[in-house]
Amino acid sequence: MKKRKVFALLWAFGLLAGASGMTAFAAEQNVEEAAAQEASLTEPDVKATAQEASSEEPYVSRIVSFTDCTGMHVTYDANASREYIYEVEDGVLTGVKVKKADDTGAVTEQTHKFEGTVELQQPVEGEKYTSIAADLFGGNKQITYVKLPAGVTVVTAESFRGCTALKSVYLPSTVKTIEKEAFRDCTAMTQIAVPKSVTAIGAGAFQGDTKLQMIYFRGEKGPESIGENAIPGAEEAEELVIAAQKGSSAEAYAEENGLPFEENEPEE
Repeated sequence: MKKRKVFALLWAFGLLAGASGMTAFAAEQNVEEAAAQEASLTEPDVKATAQEASSEEPYVSRIVSFTDCTGMHVTYDANASREYIYEVEDGVLTGVKVKKADDTGAVTEQTHKFEGTVELQQPVEGEKYTSIAADLFGGNKQITYVKLPAGVTVVTAESFRGCTALKSVYLPSTVKTIEKEAFRDCTAMTQIAVPKSVTAIGAGAFQGDTKLQMIYFRGEKGPESIGENAIPGAEEAEELVIAAQKGSSAEAYAEENGLPFEENEPEE
């Protein structure tokens, strides 16, 4: 791709990012389709990015966006995660570092400070991870959205607790369990989609999330178990709606706890 076309594409995406913002609502778009479109759009840039890294040319952002099934529009720098050095122990992501050069030109690895929209990927080489350590994001007041990669099966207990600027998290279709208090006291969270692969939500998972407006349960069945106080009651999150298919466990939970219910269209 010629440089002129690359800069034109980045400029166009920049306009989109500036116009839409983080929480603009759009027509529902299938996440998997959006991911496929994103992959096909950006595939030609992968070799160029590798060449840039090897030749130590200046870092170039690559802005992409997608709309998840709750209607949240997300814009982020897809090249940022290519700079990450993932530290994995026994299948747990324990830390993320980036290379930094000091005034003398000496390069060292430093712990990365996450803020804004964050996309995580699996390491290109070495051990993959299925969960993240609770202290990687827990208590971070700067992150607004986190996109977890395929291969993550567990959202660890308290892993996002106290992330007071966090609006939502993208959970891949490999997630099976959301452990206790995973998203507790995320006071800016407005909506989240729960994949149909999730079978259990732990106690207090969304407790204290007073701005929650929608929990969107995908699939026909819903989780097999939902722990005590996992989802805020109507008195805590006044605008919360449970969106799920008729006959699912999520509908039963909404009815038992006096929460508004909205029927989802069956997924193809």
